[in-house]
Amino acid sequence: MNKDSSKSFTISLNINNIGPHYGEHKIDFSETVDSNKAIFFATNGTGKSFISRIFRLLEPEKANCLADDLLTLGQTSGTMNFSITSPLISKLVSVKLERGQSPSIYNQSDLIFHTFNSDFVEENIVPNKYTPNGNIDGYILGKSQIDLSKEKEKENLLKAEIESKNNEISEIIEKAKSVLKENGVTSSTTEFKMFNIASFRKPPDDFENLDFDEIVGQLKKIENVPENILSAKNIIFSVNTNLIEEIADMLSTSYPKSEWDIEFTNYYNKNRGFIETGIELYNSNNSICPFCKQSFSEQALDIIQKYKQYQADKEAEILKKLSNFSFKIDGLISNFVNVSNDIANATNAINDIKKYFPSLEKATLDTIDVSETATNCFLHLKNLIVQKEKDIGVVFSANELNIGSCKSYINSVENVISKNNRVIDNVNKTKNNTNAERLSLRKKLCNSKFKLVLDELTPLFVELDSKQKELVNIQKEISEKESSVKVSKREKVYETLICFLNLFFDGKYTLDKETFQIVFSGNLIGANASRVLSDGEKSIVAFCYYLATTHLLITREDDYNKLFFVIDDPISSMDFHYVYVVSQALRNIKNLFNISQNERLWVFTHNAEFFSIITRNFIINNAYMLKSGSISRIDHNLLLPYESHLQDVVKIARGDARPSHTTANSIRHILETICHFEYPKKNIEKFISENEKLQENSCIYTICQDLSHGNINRQATFSEDVLRLACKTIVDYMNQEYPGQIEAIK
Repeated sequence: MNKDSSKSFTISLNINNIGPHYGEHKIDFSETVDSNKAIFFATNGTGKSFISRIFRLLEPEKANCLADDLLTLGQTSGTMNFSITSPLISKLVSVKLERGQSPSIYNQSDLIFHTFNSDFVEENIVPNKYTPNGNIDGYILGKSQIDLSKEKEKENLLKAEIESKNNEISEIIEKAKSVLKENGVTSSTTEFKMFNIASFRKPPDDFENLDFDEIVGQLKKIENVPENILSAKNIIFSVNTNLIEEIADMLSTSYPKSEWDIEFTNYYNKNRGFIETGIELYNSNNSICPFCKQSFSEQALDIIQKYKQYQADKEAEILKKLSNFSFKIDGLISNFVNVSNDIANATNAINDIKKYFPSLEKATLDTIDVSETATNCFLHLKNLIVQKEKDIGVVFSANELNIGSCKSYINSVENVISKNNRVIDNVNKTKNNTNAERLSLRKKLCNSKFKLVLDELTPLFVELDSKQKELVNIQKEISEKESSVKVSKREKVYETLICFLNLFFDGKYTLDKETFQIVFSGNLIGANASRVLSDGEKSIVAFCYYLATTHLLITREDDYNKLFFVIDDPISSMDFHYVYVVSQALRNIKNLFNISQNERLWVFTHNAEFFSIITRNFIINNAYMLKSGSISRIDHNLLLPYESHLQDVVKIARGDARPSHTTANSIRHILETICHFEYPKKNIEKFISENEKLQENSCIYTICQDLSHGNINRQATFSEDVLRLACKTIVDYMNQEYPGQIEAIK
């Protein structure tokens, strides 16, 4: 449909965790239109009633009612957001449900919603046994015949200034959003979604003071990360925790000296490594020296024997352990130096990575002191071992050993390594996940831009609020001057109810003005109304009462222009004749309520005939299909060929026309249209095979296949009688399932 861009606007509806509308089935609908009149066709179970029920919460008497039954099973909260926007319009409505709490309503639209559904009927007409409630008080303020030209001029000027200010604010926000998108921020980012007037009106107060251009530069750095940049290596260090204790235990214990010759023992200890290696290689069955390859003399064999005896002696064992401890201390000090070097290498690697990842700016590694001063406790311990080797009987006190300093140093090194490895792991993780870094920076970019825009908008909001306050005052002045004329709400409800009852029943039922009881054949039927009225008539009375109670929502005459009608399934149990009357009532709502500006009407139905009447008669131009998780437009032009095909088939069935080369196409088009409405995913073959009425004629499916696909037939495959019988079957099926379609053709 072509739209006049100067009059078009965008309607949006987002619903999540309400009834069947949740997860991937949530409603996320938006479309630009030039009329806010729409009809939605939906099969049972697709959640149309939940949409009407969430809109009904916007009516004043429902504001504090619990609505837990609207929430999707298993969910604790749900939302509905509705908006009407254009360069000149900004109407926002939101409903938030929390299980166990009253709905949270945000209505910045000045719209007055009036919803008809089964809940309205159950709450307003059924308890009174279908007798309308006449206990109505209050007045609708009209307009007096006084000169308000100056006030109106001032009002219009303020409205124009407010509109201009709103446009300026919207442009600033949209420009900021464009800048963010240019820098890779997606509209699904949580921080990006905050770029709306409501968020700037009530901004968070925990924003970091971040420089926008600096963050943009950081994002560019991320894009230039070298593919071969090296990770920082973890620090590896291990030590036998019992080593220091073992050394301390040996140094604090006195061992008895053996009676070996001092000169012998000194020589042995001085050459311990050489002697012990020789003993290991010595074979008593071999008289050849393993080193010089000469034969052992008796004196040499005697010395070897003494070496072996001394080796087996306790003193030798102690001295060997002391020598080994001295070696391990040297290795420990060497490890400390290696750790220090590893930390330095890791620091260099981290500094290379930090050039590209701003979030790692504060990532640093602790160092360890490996100077002689820091490791003096170990050198001191080694010196004591040397002294112990000279005299294994000497004993050192705890103070002399200073074991605590050694342990403390080892613990400090282990703590530094543990902390550094955590930093290294985080640095490597960040390096290997640039997407996370980009997302973090883009979120910071949003927050930085939000703060900049907020600073720019704050003075504009002050100006806007001042103008709006001034507008409220002038409108209050106008209202007070216009209030000299009052209209009784009870009178308006009665007049409208009588009007609609006459429209539907043509005088069969009327209404007593004093009691609001339904009158039949001159008698008040009162509490008997629920037994006198048929189910269809009850539906009519309920719908008429709904339309009449529109006046109860009106405070002043201008409020009629704020009405938004939401009507769910208004034709329940009605005969087809009444369906046409409902359609006519919907067409005339604007005139009936003297709506001088935009008419707002949303109708939901699962009745294909009613839907067809509304759309093909252009009562409502915007037609949509509501499915699980989606609302999609149905092109009105696609409905017209169906009517033409149906007319042709009806004429042939009645004998008013002969079958032609298009008859099979007409039959197929009719059946495919109905099949699409009833079962969108079912093919025509299955549709025909499962329908008892259509199965009465065995040729219908073959006719659809053979004669409606452009096949070349050398001779007639079906006679005119066969085609005429097929048309009669189609008409019989339509009269049975959709009689209104045949009536419409008449």
